[in-house]
Amino acid sequence: MKQLATTLLLLIFGVFFMQTQAQNPTINIEGTSASIVSKLGKSLVLTDQQQPKLLTLVTNYLQQKSNIQALKGSNEKAYQTKLNSMQNGLNNKLKALLGTEQFNNYLSLKPAAPDATNVLTYLYY
Repeated sequence: MKQLATTLLLLIFGVFFMQTQAQNPTINIEGTSASIVSKLGKSLVLTDQQQPKLLTLVTNYLQQKSNIQALKGSNEKAYQTKLNSMQNGLNNKLKALLGTEQFNNYLSLKPAAPDATNVLTYLYY
């Protein structure tokens, strides 16, 4: 009987854990940041001075986004408010780092909708 109760408890915990992970997927922030900077580097023709600064901006942004991910499931409005604020902050920092033409090109790279095959989705959605 004790073994059955323990097994049931572990099963319930496992299902709960899997649902939580599905709702709040985690990403490899450093790897994703490097992929984003690599893609932007080619598209925006970044200088050697811009690339490490952009990597820092993107890494910090993705870390902040990861920190609020739990809100997405529990309080969508608060999540969207924080995400919009973070995106505005990122865009302001990017404007300062990139030239006008580079920044406009950056904006044009936004996927029309979230796309799991496009790493830039992490910056825009």
